[in-house]
Amino acid sequence: MIHSLGRLLPTNCVKRYIHTSKCLSEFFEWENKEGQQIKSDEEKTWEKLSLRERLRLEAQLLKQGVKEWIADRKEAFIAGPRIYIPDRKVDVIARFTGDKDDLRKWVVTCDRDQNLGYSTAELDLTRGSKGLFHGFIDTNVPSDGVTKKAGWVNLKLVSKLGPFQDQVVYDWSPYTHLVFHLRGDGRVYAVNLHIQSYFDVTRYDNYHFFIWTRGGPYWQHVRIPFSRFFFAYRGRIQSSNPPLPLHEINTFSITLADKINGPFQLEIDYVGVEYDPLHIEESAYEQYSIDEDQRFV
Repeated sequence: MIHSLGRLLPTNCVKRYIHTSKCLSEFFEWENKEGQQIKSDEEKTWEKLSLRERLRLEAQLLKQGVKEWIADRKEAFIAGPRIYIPDRKVDVIARFTGDKDDLRKWVVTCDRDQNLGYSTAELDLTRGSKGLFHGFIDTNVPSDGVTKKAGWVNLKLVSKLGPFQDQVVYDWSPYTHLVFHLRGDGRVYAVNLHIQSYFDVTRYDNYHFFIWTRGGPYWQHVRIPFSRFFFAYRGRIQSSNPPLPLHEINTFSITLADKINGPFQLEIDYVGVEYDPLHIEESAYEQYSIDEDQRFV
């Protein structure tokens, strides 16, 4: 009987649970959008370290993360929960103060960085301690036989990171408007709200709206209701526009792709959120719902 059991057990094992290939010793890393693996300088330096140096560095980072976590908990306990938001008072999310460290909070990209065009973009500080997003839009398409459209630039706020370098989302549910204090050149800029999602199938789900800049020497105080942002997948507007999940905002960005060749410049003072008690609209767009019986009528 013992001999028969010894023969039956291996044959009854499910083969898919037996792995004979070599196991990987690294963690899986999600690819960036468009399948690009863009590594930072810190990641490249970490790959060159030995195993002992990596363990020592990770231990130091863990110790630092614990200290930051304790400091955040103490600060949150002392501050207490926020139970009141003043009417029409702007809570600043990002502001340019003239400090060069402000430039590190933003990421500038363009089609030239990915060999998809010839546009250029930079972010500098002005004499008035404001942020100047400027460059040149070039709609000429590279002759690679693959690229069909070109001429875009983007300015994105770096996502907030927690004590252990995990992404922290914004909770803008108490607010009704996104506010910009800026000075433009007459072009139309797109504002993109990026949603923090777990599944990779929703990595391209964003909400968009536009800023029509005046041009000239005067500053603009732009107030965009969150209800006006429309839902799009990879830049394509969807037929259903669900309300913006204000508690899942990861970050936001500003894009220029108006198909006009020439220089551009957008001067930014600050970006914030605001609560307007008179604005009760949840979504400015119709919510379509098609019944199964009427779909083919």
